[in-house]
Amino acid sequence: MVKSLSRKLLRDISTLRLQILSMALLVSCGVAILVASWSSYLSLARAQQEYYQDHQFADVFTELVRAPRHLADQIRDIPGVQVAEARVIEDVLIDLAHQNEPALGHVVSYSPTQTLNRIYLRQGRFPEPGDRLEVLVHESFAKAHELKPGDSFSLVIRGQKKTVQVSGIGLSPEFVYALSPISMFPDDLHYGVLWLPERDLARLNNMTGAFNSLIVKTAPHVPIESIKRRIDFILSPYGSLGSYDRSRQLSHLFVEDEIRQQKSMSAIIPAIFISVAVFILHTIISRLIGLQRIQIATLKSLGYGSGVLAFHYWKLVSVILVLGLLPAIAFAYGIGQWYAVLYERYFRFPHIDFSLSQEALFWGLLAALLPGWLATASSLSRIFKLDPAEAMRPPAPASYNRTFMEKWKIARTMHIQTKMLVRNILARPWRSTLSILSLSAATAILINGSFWSDIIEFVIQRQFIEISREDLEIRFLHPRRMEVLSEISRIPGVYIVEGARTVPVRLHFRQLDKNTAVLAYDGISTLRRILNREGVVIQPRENQVLLSQYYAKKYGLKTGDRLFLEVADKTRPGFTVTVGGFVEDIVGSSIYARREDLSRWLSEFPSINTAYVKIDPAFAEQIYIKLKQFPEVITVGVKRLVFESFTATLSGMIMTFTAILLLFAVTISGAVLFNMVRIDVSEKSWELASLRILGFEISAVFQVLFFQMGLQVLVSIFPGLLLGYGLSYLSTKWIHTDAFIFPLVVDTRTYALAVAIMVLCYLMTGLFLYSKVKSLNMTEALKARE
Repeated sequence: MVKSLSRKLLRDISTLRLQILSMALLVSCGVAILVASWSSYLSLARAQQEYYQDHQFADVFTELVRAPRHLADQIRDIPGVQVAEARVIEDVLIDLAHQNEPALGHVVSYSPTQTLNRIYLRQGRFPEPGDRLEVLVHESFAKAHELKPGDSFSLVIRGQKKTVQVSGIGLSPEFVYALSPISMFPDDLHYGVLWLPERDLARLNNMTGAFNSLIVKTAPHVPIESIKRRIDFILSPYGSLGSYDRSRQLSHLFVEDEIRQQKSMSAIIPAIFISVAVFILHTIISRLIGLQRIQIATLKSLGYGSGVLAFHYWKLVSVILVLGLLPAIAFAYGIGQWYAVLYERYFRFPHIDFSLSQEALFWGLLAALLPGWLATASSLSRIFKLDPAEAMRPPAPASYNRTFMEKWKIARTMHIQTKMLVRNILARPWRSTLSILSLSAATAILINGSFWSDIIEFVIQRQFIEISREDLEIRFLHPRRMEVLSEISRIPGVYIVEGARTVPVRLHFRQLDKNTAVLAYDGISTLRRILNREGVVIQPRENQVLLSQYYAKKYGLKTGDRLFLEVADKTRPGFTVTVGGFVEDIVGSSIYARREDLSRWLSEFPSINTAYVKIDPAFAEQIYIKLKQFPEVITVGVKRLVFESFTATLSGMIMTFTAILLLFAVTISGAVLFNMVRIDVSEKSWELASLRILGFEISAVFQVLFFQMGLQVLVSIFPGLLLGYGLSYLSTKWIHTDAFIFPLVVDTRTYALAVAIMVLCYLMTGLFLYSKVKSLNMTEALKARE
């Protein structure tokens, strides 16, 4: 008996090989994304944890203006503080002979005795103090400029130009994601982290015997907030900007956001794919087993028990699932390796070892096998409940009474084939509904897989064209009088110059306590604009501020609320402002004000520390050279380069991920339509053969099924579009960060693309349907009914 069922199993696998392969693809797509995403998340989290632990990443950070070094001893005596290290930091301009655009450098003091934020040496050696300045260069900047030990370049430190020699290439847990303060995207060509011997850096920026940065390691299970308050109390008279923990450290913030996003994506996107695949698989398996009800009843009448038959179909379904799992693991490994390459490009860990997680493999196996087996058990239970004699009969024919549509007058003019396809759909409403839902789910997957490109296009249009209209963003070390704008405007090639004042502040509102910045523009600013959701230019009203939408969505702030803004460096008293509205920012979480209002709140003369410039591209090189020599210029941001950085990083990652999702979505769509056709032909072989005997041409018989499927595709489009929008909303909602708020943008082209792909799959499936109808053996089909 077992041998007979084994032969039947082999025969079923051979007969249904195309259906089995298509259903295996459904399973493979969802499982591959689940295993790859979850394994990548675990690999990145493991790399971060090991790096932080091995190189003693600090827990608390503080920047200030200047404090005597003996204060570090007081901070070490705070209960719960294990290590406290004072250091010196400085922002400089990097002048490279082979690059005309100025680059921003963040210089950190290095000491051989430091125990926190230890440097991982890639090449060369650590810098040593001496007459010739030596620097250790961060790997990302060194690779971008092909720097190696022994190379030299120049630094402009507080107006002094110094030549430095590269002693080595290194990494630090503090700069896993090396990000310029004037850009939300990495730009390794124009931003670099450098380490100078502590004695040399202190001498160059007049910090001998003093420090302007402090890092602290706390004991486990000690409340960090109490330690931060003690540190702030000690350093407050020295211009402390306020201590902060890892959650506000820029590099850690971005790495944590990426880990969180990867964790969310590894749950959301695979869940969507697997849910759709399982739903479709359940529909297909139910109909497949329904086709074999007579065979099942015959086997039961011959003495095969329900358990034996259930095991037989369990093996058939398991073949489908295993065939889907094997390529899924290979796909997952390939996708995971691609993730690892991207991570190594943007996150500077000593190493990221990607491996397929056993936990991810377990959940992938469970997500594929369990629903498939449950679908089999559900379908078999309905047939096992029937007596063998009843089950051996064909299913009772559907009721083909006049439908409600045929009672309409217009139905009397319907062609006979049109009435047939309408009756076929309405006679089995539950089955037709499931088929339509399957097609809708496939359409939704197509939208969810391709709408990311719409977001990228919107961000480019809004951020780089509508908001930032300047060519250069110049930042000064200290606030400058308004006359500096006239000096810049006299540089040949400069068209327009506009000033802005940026002030780091600490925002206080009820329980909210957050470091941010006030950006104050002229009321007539044209180069840097503030836009609302509709893209209309807006301006803060007098004595009011505009906030990024981030504050309304995360903290519930509303128009009319009163905020207290404390100037971060304590050089000026704090002030209270009124919220006048919210800005649909994509990047960052800022506060916007009028420049004249900010000057009044700070009790200072009108001044700026940022200039936005529109230039003639033909004069770009001369302008860059001139700005390198300009007094107190600390950074020069080139919008074109920021845009290229965005395109090469975030945009590139999302577009590649979109391509993978879209490929899997097309696979699912094709598999759904193929299986619908294959099962419809099997179920309706008797009816189709009867139509041929009654004189219908092959084309007429084909049209009945083809247009029936087409009607289902048509009906499924609208709910599919709605479902696709909903899935896209969930996808964007779960990946918001403090740095980025991804808007929900689904362009008409994306809907059109999803519909076009469904129609194309429908037409391609029609070719297969025609071949099946054409090759239909009328004699065998009619025997099958008997």
